[in-house]
Amino acid sequence: MDLQSQSIVVSSETDKVYVRHDPKLADILDFILGQAKRLVGAKNGAFYLINENGQLVKYGKTEQGSITDLISKHIFKNRKNLLLKKGSTLKEKNITITESYIACFLGQETGILDLGVFLLEGINHFDNFSTQDFELISYYSSNLSLLLRDSISSESSEDVYTSLITSILLLLDNSNIHQKNNRLEYQTEEIIRVSGLINSSLDLNSLLESIMESAKSVFRSEGSSLMLVDPSKEYLYFHIVTGDKKEEISKIKVPMGQGIAGSVAISRKPMIINDAINDPRVFREVDQASNFTTRNILAAPLVVEDEVIGIIEAINTIDRNNFSQADLDLFLSFATSCALAIQKTKLLNNLEETNHTLKEKVNTLASLFELGQAVMESRTEADLIKKSNQIIANEMNASIVATMIVNRAKQVIEVIAIIDGKEEWFKENFIRDSVIIESILYNNTIVSSTGLKDGLEDYLDKEFIIGSHILLPLSISGNKPFGILCISGKKTQGPFGENDLMLLKTISSQLIKGYENIKLGIEMIAKKAIEKEIEITKNIQKNILPDRIPTHSNFDLGVKSVAAKEVSGDFYDIHQYEDGQFAFLVADVSGKSLPAAIFMAISSSIIRTLSRNHLLLPDEILTQANSLIYEDSQSGMFVTLFYIHYDPVTMEIQYASAGHNDQIWIKSDQSYELLKGKGAPLGVVPVGNYHGGNIKVSPGDLFVFYTDGAIEEKDSTQEEFGLERFIQEIINRKHLSSQQIIDELYNLIVEYADGAEQFDDFTVMILKFKDDFQFNRVFPATTSQIPKLRDFVNDCLRERNIADLILEDILLSCDEAATNIVIHGYKDLMLDNPSISCAISLDGSKITVRLQDNGKEFIRKEVKPPSVEANLTGERRGGFGVFLMERLMDKVEYKREENTNVWLLEKKLK
Repeated sequence: MDLQSQSIVVSSETDKVYVRHDPKLADILDFILGQAKRLVGAKNGAFYLINENGQLVKYGKTEQGSITDLISKHIFKNRKNLLLKKGSTLKEKNITITESYIACFLGQETGILDLGVFLLEGINHFDNFSTQDFELISYYSSNLSLLLRDSISSESSEDVYTSLITSILLLLDNSNIHQKNNRLEYQTEEIIRVSGLINSSLDLNSLLESIMESAKSVFRSEGSSLMLVDPSKEYLYFHIVTGDKKEEISKIKVPMGQGIAGSVAISRKPMIINDAINDPRVFREVDQASNFTTRNILAAPLVVEDEVIGIIEAINTIDRNNFSQADLDLFLSFATSCALAIQKTKLLNNLEETNHTLKEKVNTLASLFELGQAVMESRTEADLIKKSNQIIANEMNASIVATMIVNRAKQVIEVIAIIDGKEEWFKENFIRDSVIIESILYNNTIVSSTGLKDGLEDYLDKEFIIGSHILLPLSISGNKPFGILCISGKKTQGPFGENDLMLLKTISSQLIKGYENIKLGIEMIAKKAIEKEIEITKNIQKNILPDRIPTHSNFDLGVKSVAAKEVSGDFYDIHQYEDGQFAFLVADVSGKSLPAAIFMAISSSIIRTLSRNHLLLPDEILTQANSLIYEDSQSGMFVTLFYIHYDPVTMEIQYASAGHNDQIWIKSDQSYELLKGKGAPLGVVPVGNYHGGNIKVSPGDLFVFYTDGAIEEKDSTQEEFGLERFIQEIINRKHLSSQQIIDELYNLIVEYADGAEQFDDFTVMILKFKDDFQFNRVFPATTSQIPKLRDFVNDCLRERNIADLILEDILLSCDEAATNIVIHGYKDLMLDNPSISCAISLDGSKITVRLQDNGKEFIRKEVKPPSVEANLTGERRGGFGVFLMERLMDKVEYKREENTNVWLLEKKLK
């Protein structure tokens, strides 16, 4: 019998071989395909075998017939096995395949035996065949090629099929063993690979997803998942899900203690559930949500630092009925890997967060240091704000930083900003419906993750609020905000938050301190300037006022000037002419500043210069002074003034007023008159018209100069002290000296104001005209003291500018009277200390000299008239003195009072 006719593989006349078609062969091929599909979980399979015509004939079933035809032809032509993944492109036809394929060449690579192609299409539960699948089927195909080649030498057809079936069964056993070895090798490699992944640079989610995909592949399950315990520890949520129902399952939460996952999380023990359909512990909501049937479950806890943080599961075996204990033991290694990955990531995140926090603190410290430098170097508020804006923009990663300073008095806001590195500086009126302005007015801090709604923003808001923003009012020591910091346009991902606000508050506190220091520095400089101005003003005023208060026998003078503020607007002046007359004035200058003080100095100098001209009357002095002061007056400054000339001899006063208060003449009988003058304040009009008046005062009268501050102080009910009260209080103290009257009056007014701040400058000057005998002195009754008595009278009367002839008559009369007292009055009297008392009185019209002694009584009628003849003959000596006094003086009076002789010598001035 021909052997070839009994073989499966037949050699042709051209030395080419082919596979002979036979029904028995088809059954064997179906068996081989079924076992191959079982080995790797393939969906479909087919043989492409060469026939006697040299064509590939298909045995089996595939879904994509045209594609599998192309693949088989390609494999047969190139004699190379091939693993194709889903989505690959067949270059020859530019076709994208929708399934994974394993295609193996059947025959010898040398070309001696070309039998065909063995092809598997698609894999259940996975996207692609694995490398292990490819190697197993390649092993399977290689051995199948050898078996088919050996059929050429078979002796009979029955022997061929029997031998082939036996060999295939042996091949299947070897393939199973090979598969198990490959599986163990694969599992070992996966465990090593997963362990290596932990130290890789993958992010946690990618790492866990890779581990769970590996678990799904290793344990040949339909799906796998990783669930984590939520922060509240009330439930488990799906963090990683593999398989077809990923989207539906990811939304489900499993309460702690419920279901297999919840039980494992509580018990911290792994579990195998191989009859999940009938196990009441299974959480059915997962199947219901995913329209899925859970047959068996492999579950293990994830433990980190003795705390369960989650669980992992493998669901539904593919190539076997149940999970085994060996699967569970191996599954725990995956749980450990996941736990280690999470722990490592947690540690790295903590380290990264710590480093980030540390870096932020370092950056913040650097920014604060830089801001501190800016505070030290800046000399103006604007300079500090510009530097601060740049520091804040860098630290906060903001494209817009604006510092806005409010001027509430002017209702203006000053904006100094940096926008995308460019500086802006302008002023804007208050806009009441602005979010920024309202934040300032109500001291409201705003941290917003979004921008403002369209139509709600004004110019400031549109310009400086872009997207997420922070508005931080700036205030000093809890006072009303003086401005605001506006931060927006964040350059990095995410909105501004509370941490950004805390950082901004830290930085802004330095800005506020620096701003306050600069402001205080400016205020200090201004204060020093003011103090210097006040010092200069005080010096000017000090030089304006008289350096001493004159004393005089005819009057008692007192004066007091107290400034309401640091600088007074009042001044006074006193001048004594060579002829013994006086000029007095009190003035009030508008304004209290340095310019007012200078104006006061000019005015005082002009008035003082003019008043030194004794020929000018008071109203003439004011008229000329007004013209000169008007030329120097600036910004409406002026002077009110009351001016008098006083003649102590005649006790006459000439006065004039330039818009000043009516001054007071208090008479000895306690009645009074208000002296008025006509004329505007000096410096108001270019040509003044002034009219005053004349009065004649008497001993015991008072002339009171004052400024309005002396009568306008108010009590707690806002009632003024008033002129009437002022006059009455002076009258009540008329018995005191002028200075005592003024001092008590000032204290009374201060007490009346009840501690309130002095309203206006206080200036009062009082002339108190003395009573009779303003000059008194006692001399020893000796001849050597007579010249001294004469000198005393001379000195007292000289200062009144008495005419020489009148003065000589008085001096000669006093000399005669004193001589008579010493030679005759005290003759033969044995007294211890005989003396002569001399008193002088001037009342404006006459001078009275009073001499008193304790000598013998002088009897005027016993003195005989003088006789020249009797003196020549020696009948009598003297007798001329009394008659000479009576001839020289207008009146000579003698009287005896209580054992005292009193001489009154009176001389009229005109």
